[in-house]
Amino acid sequence: MNWIAVDNITQPLTLKVKIRYLHQEAEAVISAADNNTVNVKFKSPQMAVTPGQAAVFYDGDVVVGGGTIERVLH
Repeated sequence: MNWIAVDNITQPLTLKVKIRYLHQEAEAVISAADNNTVNVKFKSPQMAVTPGQAAVFYDGDVVVGGGTIERVLH
């Protein structure tokens, strides 16, 4: 994880998430996991979420942070 607008998260945050360059931002809840990882739960199903791609978190126009997708849970 690379946090930009915060030092770390201690409680779940509802943010917009982009999973690739041309992807429409989608609302999701981001919650801390372990080892500098987070869980991202989209409010609605998203197509083609793929390990190795970036996930970038936004609060309006502010980039909160992001990281590389490690695995996808259905």
